[in-house]
Amino acid sequence: MAAIAEASALLRTADARPAERAGILCLRARAHEIAGDAAAAVEDLRSALRLSPQDARLWNELGVVAASRNDPDAAADAFRRAVAVDPGYFRAWNNLGNCLSTRGDTRGAADAFRAAVQRKPDYALAWANLGAALRNLGDAPAAETALQKAASLDPKSSTAVFALGGLCRDQGRLDDAVRHFALAAQRSPAATAACLQLAGVLAERDELDEARSVYAEAIRRDPTELRGWLGMHLSLPMVPADAEAIRDARARFARGLDELPPLLRTHAAALAPAEIVDRLVWSNFLLAYHGEDDRPLQGRFASMLRAMVAPLDAPTAAVGAASRARPAGGPLRVGFVSSFFRDGTVGRYFEHWITGLDRERFDVHVYHLGAGVDALGQRLAARADVMREMPRWAPSRAIPVIGGDALDVLVYPELGMDASCVALAAVRLAPLQCAAWGHPVTTGQPAIDVFLSCAAMEPDDAASHYTETLVCLPGIGTRYALPALPDSADRAALGLPADGPLFLCPQSLFKIHPDDDALYARVLAAVPAARLVLFQGRHPRITARFAARLNAACERAGVDMAARLLWLPQCSHETYLRINMACTAMLDTTRWSGGNTTLDALATGLPVLTRPGRFMRARQSAAMLQLLGVGELVSRDDDDTLRLAARLAGDTAWRDALRARILASRPRIFEDPTPVQAFADWLASAGRPPRQTNAG
Repeated sequence: MAAIAEASALLRTADARPAERAGILCLRARAHEIAGDAAAAVEDLRSALRLSPQDARLWNELGVVAASRNDPDAAADAFRRAVAVDPGYFRAWNNLGNCLSTRGDTRGAADAFRAAVQRKPDYALAWANLGAALRNLGDAPAAETALQKAASLDPKSSTAVFALGGLCRDQGRLDDAVRHFALAAQRSPAATAACLQLAGVLAERDELDEARSVYAEAIRRDPTELRGWLGMHLSLPMVPADAEAIRDARARFARGLDELPPLLRTHAAALAPAEIVDRLVWSNFLLAYHGEDDRPLQGRFASMLRAMVAPLDAPTAAVGAASRARPAGGPLRVGFVSSFFRDGTVGRYFEHWITGLDRERFDVHVYHLGAGVDALGQRLAARADVMREMPRWAPSRAIPVIGGDALDVLVYPELGMDASCVALAAVRLAPLQCAAWGHPVTTGQPAIDVFLSCAAMEPDDAASHYTETLVCLPGIGTRYALPALPDSADRAALGLPADGPLFLCPQSLFKIHPDDDALYARVLAAVPAARLVLFQGRHPRITARFAARLNAACERAGVDMAARLLWLPQCSHETYLRINMACTAMLDTTRWSGGNTTLDALATGLPVLTRPGRFMRARQSAAMLQLLGVGELVSRDDDDTLRLAARLAGDTAWRDALRARILASRPRIFEDPTPVQAFADWLASAGRPPRQTNAG
């Protein structure tokens, strides 16, 4: 380029002063950067800094170029030098925040963005970045304040409204999320991120035609946006209208798997492997709730992903050798990765898998891909040898970190709930990789070797349901903590009728199969005094669609649904436990039984009426009841369910005796250390890689 040649000629003059030479070097660095020669740009900037080391702008420029070279460590160092030289340099503070965010240091990023807005209170971009960081830290009120500030300072920006959309989606304010994402997509007509998020929220509201239209718009803007292709072909309904709608959805899904591989290969051809894995963030979460055999579909989907991301194994090819090179007899290095290391189903199930491992036998690494660290996450951090927080939205950034830790075993407590983990699990990052029953359905992933489940919950033919090798642990497979129970439960205070039997069905509405509608309607018909207690969905449209479906079943059974159904809003865990204490019994779902919800019910002594299904996910409640010694609550068929429901509603003495037996037997499933010990023993035997020997 002419600019490079001209700058080089000026540098050859002997009379240029150091400050002038530094300025010319900076100009030539910019020309090199424009020409795509980042290495030459870095060399010029470092030469300029040797001449003018107190020039904060030069340090900032070096940081920008280092970031463009995907060297976040060098970039962070340069930005820190810039703000050390000039603490008031707000742009360098903002750049430092972006760099730290890329490295997964969300707290450090928030501090840097905060420093930027303190130095320039009208800096809209830094306010938006601060809001996004605070959201990732789990501080929703502060995040919303920062994002609203950014939006007021720059009403035409898409950055703040996009982040507000994500915040609203986190909080279940789906209509507000749609509005914000639509505005962000309008303001950035070439970008795809807002389109993808908008399509996701529309699908969550069960507006699949509209969602597919927006996925198509994302593809129109950028055909290499692979998630748009996945969304177009694999989106599933939240609340299927009936069993036929499920069959149609699965047939469409299967056709999508036929059509996707050549489309994805074509449009990913020019992408780097890291870009590919980030654009394949997708989960078939709703598929398993149909209650069918998902092994063929999951296997096809996972093999498609694996074929596209296998090149990312290359940086981790030495993982096995590195682990074998460690001294024999040393602790086994075990990693756990999830976006759900917090107080919730996955956190409660698997906390003791991490905290209960003997640190003399195991070196434990925890990779948290979620937003913020709550009290449960802090307990994990306190017990883990290493805990790393990483951005959920970019699994490619986790790959070199996890691979670089040279693990012996990598465990995914759930695979299927979080889309980033699904993409990550397609890559081989450890010699032995395992999934567990946090999402109790086969992953289909060729890079997942073992599925860890519970012996009591699996049917006799369980091994045929998994592409992985099935390993079953005793009991419920974990040491599950007995929740702290409220002192009392007043029906009136909870918005429940003072008299009459109350059958609780606490499941998310997408978990209730159309076949369950008819069963619940028959129960209400068989027990005329009883009422059914349900929780509202995340959006009124979901609630309305389910209510219409259930009402049709009730009409067929001659039941007035309006008089027999109680809708409750989402509530705190403590209030939820009170609701369990106030009800007569829990009616289980048949295609995917209660898991955490059943444990909460049994903790309060609430009888759970269940019927085991074909797959493990439909047998969890039955296993828990059998372990407690109250197997009489496990029905044989629908007619048996009706008989048991009528007896639970009408036989107070029997129901009270059941409650007493459940409460007395709780140590059989709560706070039981046996499963964690069995898990540790299995890890020690299966996870120890073979050591190199000097054979004669």
